[in-house]
Amino acid sequence: MVQTQKDLFIKNIFSTVAPTMDFLNAVFSLGFCHVWRRKAVALSKVQKEDKVLDVCTGTGDLALILMEKMGLEGSFTGIDFCQNMLDLAKIKMKKKGKTMPGEVSFIEGDAKDLGFPDNSFNLVTVAFGIRNIPDTFKALKEIKRVLKPGGRFMCLELTMPTKKWFVPFYKWYTFRVMPIVAKYVVKKMTPFAYLPRSIIAFYPSQEFIQIIGECGFSNVAVHSMTMGVATVFTAQK
Repeated sequence: MVQTQKDLFIKNIFSTVAPTMDFLNAVFSLGFCHVWRRKAVALSKVQKEDKVLDVCTGTGDLALILMEKMGLEGSFTGIDFCQNMLDLAKIKMKKKGKTMPGEVSFIEGDAKDLGFPDNSFNLVTVAFGIRNIPDTFKALKEIKRVLKPGGRFMCLELTMPTKKWFVPFYKWYTFRVMPIVAKYVVKKMTPFAYLPRSIIAFYPSQEFIQIIGECGFSNVAVHSMTMGVATVFTAQK
């Protein structure tokens, strides 16, 4: 797994915030992150027997909701390049016990170089992670490669608000309030100075839809939530 300087920088960011990630996500989103994840899982149309890959699985919050919908005949794999995050996800899974699908694994890996054979999964998901992958095109092509024909892709991401009147408040909140609060929790300003900028730098929704299509997906759809602060993108191989 060859990593660039940008990969290593982002990996260090998430290694630093891992212990406080769940708490800060819930606080900064005013609890909406839980609603967004459940809506995203519903839009993924996950089935009981699916073989599911969750890319950038983090601390496993989306994984938990996916597993609620899966049966013992299904299998779940979570992949992330940050071992600190995966360790926390594994702890959550142990607490779930019998509600998990038949096969569950969490592995350290790179979204740009997924170590799975072609046509391995019915569903690939990624939540709040695609904007942190330096080469978006490469990651999307890898996701398409490991999906079975007819397989589904679901991406939940933070995006810029669609309501123009809300944008100034949003920028004040993300660039001023969030980093200051995070500094007292994480004891470092860098992670929450980077994260708001990553949202601003991410593709506008209509452009990202086009990119998904250029990477070979069909039936691309967009589902905006909470004035565009979060968006679900769905597509099919």
